[in-house]
Amino acid sequence: MKKSLFAIAAVTAFAGAAQAQSSVTVYGLMDVGYTNGSASATNGAGTTLKQNVSRISNSMESGSRLGFRGNEDLGGGTSAQFVFELGLQPAGNAGTNSASTNATNSPLNAAAASDSANAGSPNWTPNVRQAYVGFQQKGIGDIRVGTQNTFNWEQAGSNTTGMLNQTAGSMLAPTIDGAYFASNIRSGTLSSVVNGATLGAFTNRTTNTITFRTERMAGVQAKAGAVVSNQDTTATATGGSNSNQYGYMLALDANIAKANLQASYQAFTSEVPRGAAAPLTVPAGTNAPALANTVSSVPAAWGSGIQGNNIKDSQALITGSYDFGMLKAFIGWTSRNLTDSTVASAAAKRTAQEIGVRSYITPKIESWASVGNGRYTIYGVSQPTANIVGYQLGTNYWLSKRTNLYTIYGQNNTSTTTAGSSNLSQVSIGARHTF
Repeated sequence: MKKSLFAIAAVTAFAGAAQAQSSVTVYGLMDVGYTNGSASATNGAGTTLKQNVSRISNSMESGSRLGFRGNEDLGGGTSAQFVFELGLQPAGNAGTNSASTNATNSPLNAAAASDSANAGSPNWTPNVRQAYVGFQQKGIGDIRVGTQNTFNWEQAGSNTTGMLNQTAGSMLAPTIDGAYFASNIRSGTLSSVVNGATLGAFTNRTTNTITFRTERMAGVQAKAGAVVSNQDTTATATGGSNSNQYGYMLALDANIAKANLQASYQAFTSEVPRGAAAPLTVPAGTNAPALANTVSSVPAAWGSGIQGNNIKDSQALITGSYDFGMLKAFIGWTSRNLTDSTVASAAAKRTAQEIGVRSYITPKIESWASVGNGRYTIYGVSQPTANIVGYQLGTNYWLSKRTNLYTIYGQNNTSTTTAGSSNLSQVSIGARHTF
């Protein structure tokens, strides 16, 4: 009996010592509410397509997530870390419902996955947002290996007016999440009503990634990263048995008095073996019309964990903010260039700039407003340069430090001299809770 008691005491003491040296934190965010989106597109001949979508939706201000964060003190100022974070869809998402009869009953074609025809399935699958292991050395910085948010994403979340909310209107982080418009709302040869959001301003996260972040010294932090998914230099565009995907990221973050200046650049390359006679095709979900023979209107870009398709994808983001006390002002510029690795004439480019302000009107009411413009160009096909503009208005009502209600309204407009125009507006009302 005494031996058993001594054994239990020893195990308890050992567990207590281990617990003192390491910790695991569970964290998360749930965001759900109502969203309504209206889209219209008019081609050069004057034909107009319209669509209006309403639904209970997910994450219109912030992406819902569940995460586990661990830290272990290794001594000497060194610690080990891990993060495992899943994206959640509390309202449900587009599942496996079959396509609608749009092809015969409306001017819209049959819907593709994740659009208005099949949004509403009760089934959903969590997606991995982050999963990495890292080490931190006091006075130097930290290194992380695994699936991670990109530097562009981190910058947009901390130093732009909308802070990566997922309602339309942002020019620096365009999105149509939650509305699920039909995949081909477009005006003839005009790219799409989504204001360039078919390719987005930047890639949100990458797999197979290693990053290094310095500690902030004299208000400045530097970051560098590499993506090595399958760096096989024997792969070619016209043959070989392996694919070649790799990239790099660089960023600088500087605090100067009440100002914050950030700049990040990331470039990714994907080379997929392709037979010499095989034509390029329009990737699913690009909202681009089919093109004759060999040239795709929008090369398949790098997405969240999606490593492109014979693409060179470069993305730049420069932002600044200044805290005046009563309000915080923001300014930013972004550029993205896509070039097909095998057909240089197949390319797309999106540039945009935006200004905005964010302020607490009362201790509980926070509001923001942003406006911007830019251009969206597809090369190698008969599509003219599109002028794009957008604005967004939003309000948070803070019930506590962790819970708020929100209302966001955003609008994007696209126009050309010969291919018509398109418009997108969206309003989101919801509740958000962090834990």
